[in-house]
Amino acid sequence: MTLIREAELPGLGKKYQFNLENGEQMVVIIHDDGTREIYYFTEDGDEPLAAVSLSDQESRQLGSIIGGAFYQPRSLERLDAAISGLRIEWLKVRTKSEIAGKSIGDLGLRKNHGIIIIAVMEDRGGGLPETAHINPGPGYVFEPGHTVIAAGRSDKIRGFEKMFGGSP
Repeated sequence: MTLIREAELPGLGKKYQFNLENGEQMVVIIHDDGTREIYYFTEDGDEPLAAVSLSDQESRQLGSIIGGAFYQPRSLERLDAAISGLRIEWLKVRTKSEIAGKSIGDLGLRKNHGIIIIAVMEDRGGGLPETAHINPGPGYVFEPGHTVIAAGRSDKIRGFEKMFGGSP
């Protein structure tokens, strides 16, 4: 894991600096007004090779993209994150899934299964971007083709995964 160095910039904001695995370096400055500056340095460079300034909204959108909220590389069947027993999983609703056509409330996911639904991605088809439903409520109904981003303990996620069986 990469060490991130943090520094206060009085009257300006905060600076975050970290080295990449290849020896190069990234610096992110978050200004108090919400803008961000990102600098990229080569291993032996004193001057940045690239720099970009982003608004608060642009930064949040880029963070979502980098974090995988909109697209998960095809080479990754699923994403597992183990943080103190917590696991986050991307799961595709299939036609014969137990959850297809049922709502979060109907399934009692939190109460009965210890699962929290972080988001659901709906493919709108026709080359249109996916629609993200962040923190959907108990009335949200799962349909085939939806990608569900869920969190829970590893044993609870394994049980939840079984509800996704069937053919696409």
